[in-house]
Amino acid sequence: LSNHVIVIYDGVCGFCDRTIQFILNHKPSKKLKFVSFQSDIGQSILAMLNLNVTLDSIILIENKKYYKKSKAIFKILNYLDSNFKYAYYLHIVPSCISDFWYDIIAKYRYFLMGKLKHCRLITPSERDYFLTD
Repeated sequence: LSNHVIVIYDGVCGFCDRTIQFILNHKPSKKLKFVSFQSDIGQSILAMLNLNVTLDSIILIENKKYYKKSKAIFKILNYLDSNFKYAYYLHIVPSCISDFWYDIIAKYRYFLMGKLKHCRLITPSERDYFLTD
């Protein structure tokens, strides 16, 4: 796992699913690996790192450090090979401000895009980006 940058997300959240789709559509680095909170692998990674987080927080793990909420989003953007990678520089915004907006979206994410009944099927071209059980 140390060779990868791991993104842990809410696998039943429609907004989170669309976010992952957005990332996949903007040429992500092959280092990025996605896994849902609800999966056994996701749970074992959280346990291994002794992270106690809630489903409303996206997590990025890089070099044995973890980032959550807006800081995780900014780090993810840095792994895109598109113009969106420049949004990474928003990481200089203080967390109290960027997380304020993140928390508002997180609070209403199910209302905005609903819940998924099932995890979507991964296409063959996306398979390498996901850690699966």
